[in-house]
Amino acid sequence: MRGTMTEETETKLQAIVRAALELPPQVDVTRAGQDTVATWDSLAHAMLMVAIESEFGLSIDAADQLRLTSYPAIRDYLAER
Repeated sequence: MRGTMTEETETKLQAIVRAALELPPQVDVTRAGQDTVATWDSLAHAMLMVAIESEFGLSIDAADQLRLTSYPAIRDYLAER
């Protein structure tokens, strides 16, 4: 079963993803993924993971970091926490 996120948490996540990946306002962050966003390289991914850990007070293990390669995957991960 999928967990839920508050609107505030979702807004924070979208802002983090937008900033880490340097996405302009018109881009739909909720559809972002490593395969669809040119700026989502390994460095941007590492920065994104650190920003998420910092903002949400989490420690994301390496195996999870490797699979969190899209906004929906990250959203679902956070909703389960």
